Amino acid sequence: MTLGGYAADTLPFLGAWFAAAWWTKRFVPTWLLGVTGGVVVRMLILGHERWSELAFYAVSLAFIGAVAFPVWWLLRKRVRRADQ
Repeated sequence: MTLGGYAADTLPFLGAWFAAAWWTKRFVPTWLLGVTGGVVVRMLILGHERWSELAFYAVSLAFIGAVAFPVWWLLRKRVRRADQ
């Protein structure tokens, strides 16, 4: 994989995630909108308009949710503790 390949896979997710986070300011809508938007933009950039993208979407939701939720939960807990 090249740096351009990583960018084509990663940047749509990051852009959609930060846009959704700015708009919703909540985890679950950010997760759903960010991953959905990232998959759609990635699909359009790479020209992958086929049904196998549904499998990629499901795996992306599961993996990003499994990684992002614990990070969000720990950061939220830490921020609340700092505010006290």
